[in-house]
Amino acid sequence: MTVLVLEKPPVDIAPAEAFKQAMRNTAASVNIITCAGSDGDYGLTATAFSSVTLDPPTVLVAVNSAASIYPHLVGHKRLCVNVMKENAESVANDFAGGLPVQQRFARHAWRRLASGNPALLASVAGFDCRVSELHHIGTHLVAIAEVLECWHSDELPLLYASGRYGRFA
Repeated sequence: MTVLVLEKPPVDIAPAEAFKQAMRNTAASVNIITCAGSDGDYGLTATAFSSVTLDPPTVLVAVNSAASIYPHLVGHKRLCVNVMKENAESVANDFAGGLPVQQRFARHAWRRLASGNPALLASVAGFDCRVSELHHIGTHLVAIAEVLECWHSDELPLLYASGRYGRFA
């Protein structure tokens, strides 16, 4: 086993507002994170999504601990990442708080996966996952999840940077 010893972090940590503004200048795909809860489906819009490793296929998702999906991710340990199509701003807005939690799923077309999770038909790619690790870091829950099923299309994803949606030129 290899053990890495990390140096102590610098005493001067970047102020939260400076960090937030700097992160706004990083572009990311717009994703709807979904899971089937014991009393219905839950989902939210997120840009904090990344691949971790190919073997085994694993992804990372960060979700605010105050989000309605939080107890269902912790309890059921499964999630689905739906990468939005470039013209799907309305879907992203609905799941970013534009609609109440109970109404978010009614306006869009879905399919039910073998895991029970809902998968959005308006996605260019998707990853149905089993959560293998959960870490609470500050205000967020970081989920490390093994990919059980994935899909993709030839369409381009919706991007987000500097507080607005964007597309590839």
